[in-house]
Amino acid sequence: MAALASERGFTLFEILVVLALIGIMLGVLVPRLGRGMGVSARNEGLRLVALLRAARTQAIVTGRPYRVDFAAHGYEFLTLNSHGRFSQVKGALFRPRRLPSGAVIRDLGKRRAVIFTPSGLGRAFRIEVVTSHGRFLLSGDNNGRVKGAAQS
Repeated sequence: MAALASERGFTLFEILVVLALIGIMLGVLVPRLGRGMGVSARNEGLRLVALLRAARTQAIVTGRPYRVDFAAHGYEFLTLNSHGRFSQVKGALFRPRRLPSGAVIRDLGKRRAVIFTPSGLGRAFRIEVVTSHGRFLLSGDNNGRVKGAAQS
């Protein structure tokens, strides 16, 4: 028994503290390193799918049409105001967004906007988010359903 007491090792608590510190450091460093490696078309595409679905839901809930205007490097959300004009939506979720450097929106065709009506319906559309690391295709049908898929 005396021989075991003289051996020095790490306690479970000390090991857990070290693992927690390593986890915190990785949590801070990995996202920063990832940004330098380029923007993922899949991540940007999934974000846009979620925002378009949220805009459709807001159109239904508020009873006002929602429009998403696109440019090559970003997009903004508008809703019909009491004067019958589209104006920018207030709030953090629907703030104007600029794509990260290296990402582009294309294949918009003649229409540069997607509109969701209070009934949830919309016009069919196709949008492609392109980065140097891939493509993500978004599409919507006349029933307002939005879907997306990564392309190789």
